[in-house]
Amino acid sequence: MKKIHLILAIVFFAVTAQAQYIYNDFDANQNETFLGWPNAPTVVANPNPSGINTSANVGQWVRTTEQWAHAYLLLDGKIDFTTGQTFSLKVWSPIACVVLFKLEDKNNGAIFVEVPQNITTPNQWVQLNFNFATASSGVYDKIVIFFDFATTTDNTFFFDDVTGPEYSGGGPSNPVVLPVTFEDPLINYGLIDFGGNFSEIVTDPTNPSNTVAKTIKTALAEPWAGTTVGGTAGFPTPIPFVPGSTLMTVDVWSPTAGTPIRLKVEAYNDPNISVETETNTTVANAWETITFDFMNEAPGTAEINFGYSYNKASIFFNFDTPGSVAGEQTYYWDNMAFAGENPEKPLMAADVQDNFENDGWGTIPSWKFQDPELVDLTIVNDPLNAANHVANYTRSGSFEWTNAQFILEHRMDLTVRNIFQIRVLFPSTNNYTGGLTQKAAIKLQNSLLGGNAWTTQTEILQDVTALDEWVTLQFDFSSVSDRTDYDQVVVQFGGEGHFVPAQFYFDDIELLNPVGISSNEISKLDISPNPANTYFRITNSDHLKTVEVFNITGQRVMNFNDVPQQISVSSLPKGIYSIKATGYDGLQYVNKVVVQ
Repeated sequence: MKKIHLILAIVFFAVTAQAQYIYNDFDANQNETFLGWPNAPTVVANPNPSGINTSANVGQWVRTTEQWAHAYLLLDGKIDFTTGQTFSLKVWSPIACVVLFKLEDKNNGAIFVEVPQNITTPNQWVQLNFNFATASSGVYDKIVIFFDFATTTDNTFFFDDVTGPEYSGGGPSNPVVLPVTFEDPLINYGLIDFGGNFSEIVTDPTNPSNTVAKTIKTALAEPWAGTTVGGTAGFPTPIPFVPGSTLMTVDVWSPTAGTPIRLKVEAYNDPNISVETETNTTVANAWETITFDFMNEAPGTAEINFGYSYNKASIFFNFDTPGSVAGEQTYYWDNMAFAGENPEKPLMAADVQDNFENDGWGTIPSWKFQDPELVDLTIVNDPLNAANHVANYTRSGSFEWTNAQFILEHRMDLTVRNIFQIRVLFPSTNNYTGGLTQKAAIKLQNSLLGGNAWTTQTEILQDVTALDEWVTLQFDFSSVSDRTDYDQVVVQFGGEGHFVPAQFYFDDIELLNPVGISSNEISKLDISPNPANTYFRITNSDHLKTVEVFNITGQRVMNFNDVPQQISVSSLPKGIYSIKATGYDGLQYVNKVVVQ
């Protein structure tokens, strides 16, 4: 009888001494979230509910050809081995293999302890126990599991019921806040990789006294591979974006100059609330501070909304480039910070003009077209003159606010120039009997307000009465000449608030000085032959006072105060030339000629 009591006492002691915390059973007790590199585990239905494991759901992990591929957990505290010394999990493996269970200090990967176990019976559930009897408490806060350790064979593994000692005390306790410097040992910075990245906190290779994040974009990484800082909970205080204050900075070390780096901020509890922006590195193998302006959202991504709380950040190195293109790439980053106020754009009475010819006359750096995604504006051949290039404005009918737009690097001084001139072509093939209208609009806005820029908008509408021909329109903004905040111009055709597809074209947009301008201030010169081999004529040239010819770089190559009947081009190199003329009536005339 005493022997029985002794056995019961031993059993009771073992149970109490080895109390097990359920890290994840992939059913009701998913207390910790498994991550992975290069692939993260997913929760799936148990593929073989039999033997020692008949639970409904299990973890699935796909092993790829990366030799050190693994699944892992990041803990918010240090493992306490006074609550137990053994980690256990159930595994279903398609092959006989080694499973390595590793514990690390997540802030210093050189501090670790590991235990291997063999799977000798494939294609059935087995339980593996990993005893860490010699490990010290208060040291480890990262769990790493290698299935089929140190090989490069593709396989799919299933695992379940991961249990082990509890973790508590001595671990990170301070929240992650901006600026993120990676210097505080009491902060769990919560680096989470996805798409094939592998990140860790290391000593700065250029300065041993500094601690930084190191990110490897592996050879098999996805184009969108990235790394989140702040873990799943994000920053306790949202990034304080307000109009005019939308900048963030990150110190970056890149092996190449010109590397595209994207920064994304989002709401930690709603990934649909996000904004992304992108810029490039400028130096190689050296630290530099990169500035990200969230008013300049990346193409195809949402605009900033000042009513949202952004409290989570992710960084993407060599964005939109798969790892297999560039091979394995190593980056370092530090000092992620909210930089605050955007520098005010200069107020300038500068040329605002574009003819879509790349001949040096255009000054608009980048056109965008929204329908509904914001993409680069398409330039095509003029449907009435193949030698001319114009902007293509095609409404798909799926977006009621279709528009073309650009943002300047300066604010427009409307006291000097306040009349926009544009040529438009409205085809008769459009159906104008419903919501679609024969109207053109130009709107001026303040881009610093992002999605709320429309609240500052001044709009002028013009009717287009002639179809199937180029029509010159003028939009007089002299009534708002005292405004000094406009840097964005929006062009809209066919009206808004409807879903009618249509095709339009536009060309030769220019912001003009109002002095001496009439409603027909600029007209198109009638030039023939065009293309020209040795000369061209201007119809009714006797009413012209001056004529100037400009090459593709914007250099004036000819100037006539007495306009001849025909103008020789035999001495000019082949190419496209811009012709500008002033009439005795004070009006201006323009066209282009192709010299062959």
